[in-house]
Amino acid sequence: MNPIDAFLVLLRSWRNCSGFAFDDDEVSAPHAAVTAFDLEGFGSVARSLRADAASVGETLSLLESVQTDLPQSWTGAGADALAVASATLSGQLAPAAADLGTQARTATAAHEILGEVIADYRAVMAGAAQPLAAGIGPAEAREELSARLDLVRAAGLAASRAVDDGIGALHDDWRSPGELVLAGDR
Repeated sequence: MNPIDAFLVLLRSWRNCSGFAFDDDEVSAPHAAVTAFDLEGFGSVARSLRADAASVGETLSLLESVQTDLPQSWTGAGADALAVASATLSGQLAPAAADLGTQARTATAAHEILGEVIADYRAVMAGAAQPLAAGIGPAEAREELSARLDLVRAAGLAASRAVDDGIGALHDDWRSPGELVLAGDR
């Protein structure tokens, strides 16, 4: 169950007996980004980027080894042409490999950080969704629920802001020069 949904169950259970008024949508709104964020899916993207970066790095190493090994095993115009082609391709691939490696490391770090943020968020939400003390009166219940509502709102805003800011920063970092030209931001 989504953490905000568990908290709403608690609030609804007290709505009738304590007269505690709230709006489900208003309570849920600060949690929109964090509840919509797919941490597992993002982790899958980060793992794919790491695997792709490793594959491109291995390909680049193989191309560079062609340049080193070729003169020992083959000479002549064909060998020279292959060496030039290999060097040209290596030169073109190296910046892309470096960018991909950087993006993979950035995505991995973002996944780890957002994982910690979401774990903290879930812990706060789990505590806030705990039942109220037995025998508590309606006035005390309203006061306790109001305090928990403030805490939950702050937790939702902070976690959602972290998700939005983290993904926004990655989006900005990953823009290609072509996108910037098309957007007029070059």
